[in-house]
Amino acid sequence: MSIREYQPSDAEILAAIYRDAVIGIGATAYNAKQIEVWSSYPEDLEEFRHLLGQGLTIVALDEGQLIAFGQLNPLNHVAFLYTATRVAGKGYATKIYQQLEDYAIAQNVQRLHTEASHISKHFFLKMGFWVVEMEIVERKNTQFERFKMEKIILPSAARL
Repeated sequence: MSIREYQPSDAEILAAIYRDAVIGIGATAYNAKQIEVWSSYPEDLEEFRHLLGQGLTIVALDEGQLIAFGQLNPLNHVAFLYTATRVAGKGYATKIYQQLEDYAIAQNVQRLHTEASHISKHFFLKMGFWVVEMEIVERKNTQFERFKMEKIILPSAARL
């Protein structure tokens, strides 16, 4: 596995990874209508390409193929963290998250936050986040439960 920064030419494949993750992994916690709405994003590839260019977006590759991505935007917010279904549970999200956190620490960020799905909530709990509150959001007349989560991060020397 290798990790590198996002390039605008990655956007189409990352959109496919996003949809694959939502359809393949999301089905374990969401109903068919929720999956349909959630997986319909991103509808505008150019808008998604621009969004991925914000903050810090990194991608994981396996044998030269993009398989996962994550983003800090702004630098204290984990905005995206998605892995292709075929490699889910193999440590790619953890590796990406660790690099994002290390970058945030290097930028003097002291607290990270995210909005986690039912599925990613468990991942973020393992990474040391806690649930601040549950919220209901609506997309295309469909409600989703998600969790606002936070984590205090410390420089490596302070972790000892």
